[in-house]
Amino acid sequence: MVSPTGESKIMALLEVLDEDIRHLENALSRLDLLRSLLIRRENAALEQLLSDIQQQAEAYRAIEQKRQQLRKQLAVDLDCTEGELTLSRLRKELTGPTCSEGQRRSGAAVAQRQARLRSLAAQLQREHTLTVLLLRDAARFNRSLLRVFLESGGRGCATYTPTGATQRDTKAALMSIQF
Repeated sequence: MVSPTGESKIMALLEVLDEDIRHLENALSRLDLLRSLLIRRENAALEQLLSDIQQQAEAYRAIEQKRQQLRKQLAVDLDCTEGELTLSRLRKELTGPTCSEGQRRSGAAVAQRQARLRSLAAQLQREHTLTVLLLRDAARFNRSLLRVFLESGGRGCATYTPTGATQRDTKAALMSIQF
């Protein structure tokens, strides 16, 4: 059962969960923008996006610390370890038969945010996978281009003349790398 002081901690936790939801939504939009910029090859915009991501990550660390602090405090209130305190357990504690109407509303709010976080996490996993596939394909394509421009058509790079001097076949590749 959650004490009245625990209810204020739960309200603070709900605010942190709302920040988590906004953070995941922003991450989804950044991944979408990242793929778009990669396809259009807008390097300046990619660098700006990377800078924005780093700034937002630093700002989000404060939210993470607040969540961990609230989690520790609520674990003490619920007489469990920090590792045992999950949103599911908190929701069960708030919807028990001896809970007040306010606690039940808090439990419903926790359940709503938990469902939204699960949905966003699954969507983020899919978007991350799509972004990784795009990056792998772009890297493979770039390696293929470099191979076409710089390699010597599958044969060895160098041959030797009868006098022992090294002779490179510069006619097979599109670009000579000989100095």
